[in-house]
Amino acid sequence: MSRDNRLTLNDWILNISTLLYVISLLGIAPYLPRYAVALGASETEVSLLATSYALTAIALRFIVGYLNDKGYARTLMVTGSLLNALALTLYSTSGSLALVYVGRLVQGVSVALFIPASLYSASVTGARASRVIVWRATMWGLGSALGPAILGFVLVRWSWQPLFLAATLASIAAATMSSLYKQEAVAVSGGGFGFREVLTKPFILASVTLFTYVVGYQSLSYFLPSLHEIEGLPSSETAAFFTIMAFSNLASRLAISLKQNFNPPLGALAGLAASIVGYTIVAIEPNGQIALIAAVLAGLGLGLLFPSLQVISLLGVPEYRRGLAASIYTAMFDLAALVGPPIVITISGGYRESLVTSAIVIALTAAPVILINRVTRGGKS
Repeated sequence: MSRDNRLTLNDWILNISTLLYVISLLGIAPYLPRYAVALGASETEVSLLATSYALTAIALRFIVGYLNDKGYARTLMVTGSLLNALALTLYSTSGSLALVYVGRLVQGVSVALFIPASLYSASVTGARASRVIVWRATMWGLGSALGPAILGFVLVRWSWQPLFLAATLASIAAATMSSLYKQEAVAVSGGGFGFREVLTKPFILASVTLFTYVVGYQSLSYFLPSLHEIEGLPSSETAAFFTIMAFSNLASRLAISLKQNFNPPLGALAGLAASIVGYTIVAIEPNGQIALIAAVLAGLGLGLLFPSLQVISLLGVPEYRRGLAASIYTAMFDLAALVGPPIVITISGGYRESLVTSAIVIALTAAPVILINRVTRGGKS
C-alpha cells in the first residue's frame, strides 16, 4: 500500500464519529417497530415510522449538499448528532404514538445533516478517497452490528428507557468526535448547483440501485420485527436475526476494506446475488434457524453492495460537487424509506406477505446493477 493511501488520524476521527452515530441510529431501528406496536400501532402506523422521518430527511437534502460544498460538513455532523440525541430523548419520554412520530421527524433532520456530510468528508480525501469511503462503510457495518447487539441486550436485560438512554449517550459521543474533525481543503466550484457534473451514468445507475434495494431492505427491517411481535415471538428472536445480519454485513465490508484491488462494480453484482438468495429464503420461512441462514446471506450482500455503490456514485464526480452528489445519492435511501414500506404493506396486505414482496423488489435491482457493470466496462468506474 502506498503511503498516500494510508488512513490518517483525521480519517479515523471521521470513522469513529460515524461508528458512534450509527450505533445510536441503527441500534434502535429493529426495536422501534416493536415499541410502536406495544403502544398500540396498527400495520399502517408502523409503516409510517419510516415515512415520518424520511419526510424531513429528504426536504433538507439539497441545502445540505450546498452547505457541504461550501465547507460546513463538520458543523452539519455535530448538529446532526445532537438532533439525534434529542429524538431519542423524545422516544424515551413518550407515552403515545404522537410523540414517537415527532421524534422520527427530528431524527429525519439528523439523518439529513449527518449522513451526507460524513460521506462527503470521506470522498474529498484525495488519493485516499476510495479507501476512506470503504473504511467509513466498514464503520457503518460495525455500528450496524454493535448497535442492535448492545442495545438489544439492554432491552432484554432492562427495558425501553435504558435502551433509549444508551443510544442517546452514543449520539452525544458522536457529536464530540465530529467536533474534532478537520475538514479537507477543496477547490471552490464556479457557482450554481452543477447538476450536469453530478448526473453521470454511473451515478444515476448507482442511485437507482440504492433506491430499489432500500425499498426491499426497509420493508424487511420494519415488517419482520412486527411479524415477530404479532406472532408472540420473544424479542430475542428479532435481535438474533438482525444481529447475525449485521455481523455478516460487517464481515463482508471488512473483507473489501482489506482487499488491495477492490472492484466496485463486481462487488455490487456479488452483493446483489447474495441478497436475492437471502431475501427469498426469509420470504419462505421468516422464523427459526433457516431464517438465520437468510440473515447471513442478506448481510453479506448488503456489506458488498453498499460500499461498492458509494464508490461508483461519488468518485466520478468532481470533488467540488461531491457535497451535492452525496446529498442526492443518500436521499435515495430516504426516498425509498418514505414510499417503500407503505407501498409494500398496501400491496401485500399483511406482514408475512410483505416479506415476499420485499424479495421480489430485491430481485428487480438486478437490472441497474448489470447496467453498471456494462457502463463501467467490467469494473473501471
